[in-house]
Amino acid sequence: MTILLLSALGVIGLSIALCLIRVVRGPSLFDRVMAFDCIALCMVGAILIMSILLSTDVFMDVVLVVALLGFLGAVSLAAYLEGTLVD
Repeated sequence: MTILLLSALGVIGLSIALCLIRVVRGPSLFDRVMAFDCIALCMVGAILIMSILLSTDVFMDVVLVVALLGFLGAVSLAAYLEGTLVD
């Protein structure tokens, strides 16, 4: 079970690295926003896997905060780029 979880962490790390490449080389700002959202979701998954590996539920509050901030950040940046923010 531990080997499976560690390999899942490796895959998530690779996914974060690929998203960072998209952030740097993204052809548009929307691509960069989506890459940041993907990084936030990958961080949530990595924190949850670490919580399983350490057999603790201490990180659940951190997961909720990171997920909420990632979602709100992506929505607000997309609304700003779209120009649909309400004054």
